[in-house]
Amino acid sequence: MDKKTSLRINNRTETTFGIISVCLAVFSILLFISAVYQAAYMLDGREIVIGFIELFAMIACLVGFLFGIVGETRVDKFKNTAHIGIAMNVLIGIFHIIVLFKGY
Repeated sequence: MDKKTSLRINNRTETTFGIISVCLAVFSILLFISAVYQAAYMLDGREIVIGFIELFAMIACLVGFLFGIVGETRVDKFKNTAHIGIAMNVLIGIFHIIVLFKGY
C-alpha cells in the first residue's frame, strides 16, 4: 500500500458532475464577458455573432446547473464542487436573464 492511500481517512472523492458544473460556469462567464465586450465595441453586422455567443453561454449555464443538480444526488461523494457550480450558474444565469429581457 502506498503512502497516498494509506493516510486517507475515507475513500470519498469530489463528484465529477460538480467539477464539470464549475467548468461550465466559468466557460459561461467567459462567453458572457466576450459578448458584452463585443457589444460595447460593436462593428456593423456583428449582432448575430454576439447573439450566438450569448445563446451558447446561456446553454452552457443551463447544462452546468443541471450537472450541479445531478452531482448533488451522488451517494458517498463530496459535494462541495456541486454546491459551488450551482451557485455560480445561478448567478451568471441571473445576468443572462437580465441581458435577455433588457436587450442590452
